[in-house]
Amino acid sequence: MSNKRKRLLTVLYITFTISMILVWGQSCINKEDSSATSDIVVEMITPIDELEPGYRSDTGWTYVELSSLVRKLAHVAEYIAVSFQLMCIFLLKGKKKFVNYINCLFLGMLIALIDETIQLFSNRGSEIRDIWIDLLGVLGGLLIAFLAGVIVRRRSKVEKW
Repeated sequence: MSNKRKRLLTVLYITFTISMILVWGQSCINKEDSSATSDIVVEMITPIDELEPGYRSDTGWTYVELSSLVRKLAHVAEYIAVSFQLMCIFLLKGKKKFVNYINCLFLGMLIALIDETIQLFSNRGSEIRDIWIDLLGVLGGLLIAFLAGVIVRRRSKVEKW
């Protein structure tokens, strides 16, 4: 294994560890603090006069609906990053078999189950819907990793000419 590949693997292991700390750390936060974090994002994307709970904007979204959407999109984004990092680790280790996509999907589901279990202990409750949303993020990350792999392979073939 080349030094460049070893360095990239090290970076991926570090970023994956940081991602897991962020994902599971966020699950340790109680419901009120988690909602407050989401509300900060909602306030950044919504004009100030639309921030009153119960307000329905011209687009038809209420403040509560927009806050919920922000939380769900955060789940998707977290799991895109996690699964992309995992798949890149598999690919860099030289394992380009289809079974690794299945393994990554399984690991993503396991991470999501642990994530929802942690939320039970932080008085936030657990939702099956969130696991499905997390799996959607995992699939997105796998798709991005697959496309990145195709681009890298094509690029390396072009460079050999």
